[in-house]
Amino acid sequence: MNLDFIVSALEEAGSMALESFQERNIRLAAGTATSYLQEKSPHELVIEEDILCQKIIVKAILAKQPDAVIYSEESKNLSDLKTDTSPLKYIIDPLDGTHNFYYGIPYWGLSVGVLDCENRPVGGVIYLPSIGVFLKNTGENFPTMVRSNGKWEEVHTVSRCLDLSMVCYDNQFYKLDEQASSIYERLTQAAFTTRITGSAVADAAFIAIGRIGARIWNNTSSYDIAAGMSIVLGAGGRVTGFSGESVNVMASKVIMSSGDMLHTSLLELISNE
Repeated sequence: MNLDFIVSALEEAGSMALESFQERNIRLAAGTATSYLQEKSPHELVIEEDILCQKIIVKAILAKQPDAVIYSEESKNLSDLKTDTSPLKYIIDPLDGTHNFYYGIPYWGLSVGVLDCENRPVGGVIYLPSIGVFLKNTGENFPTMVRSNGKWEEVHTVSRCLDLSMVCYDNQFYKLDEQASSIYERLTQAAFTTRITGSAVADAAFIAIGRIGARIWNNTSSYDIAAGMSIVLGAGGRVTGFSGESVNVMASKVIMSSGDMLHTSLLELISNE
């Protein structure tokens, strides 16, 4: 699968977003308020850059494939995805980590996942402009590639045991149940360290390049994990539900990890109520 047009679209959108991010940070440092479009739901911002990135990416996909089926975090058609059996469709997270972006924290990214008729990811691209990480996976059984010095090279997860791993977790606990809090409490005792970073896309990218051991989602959305699933699997990692079952992007409870050893430990930890 050739995803070079997606790479180019994310590069264009990411360049725009990074310039805006830097300008926002200048205003933040000066104590000047930065604007946002609206609070799309309680404690959930949508900012101008979300919309601008989406427009750039959608335009690029339609220029390549005029009849493409496209879903996005900032579109109103996500409710149709569950029953959509189109053989190929795209799902965009135009700016994941909007709150990080808004408050000047450089941990955010852009992603596009490619799904099959069963909403299983079969390819994806992730770009973290402020960190300089660009990853792509062009299909099942193909390796994940990282761009380094203008060239694409294979990248692999780094397998560590739980007590030597950094494991990332959900933010916005007000949306989660008591089970999620219980799991996190046990995780803080078992893992080497934990983080709540605020960007699902960036966490998946960091698993693939061997920096983070795993990410656990108790209540995720399709656009958060679509690209990351392919990226992590193609780098040698694992992706399952909380019982070790295979999942597609409609799953809400998901574990991504660097490999079997850590994944097994996390499944045991989660089941240990």
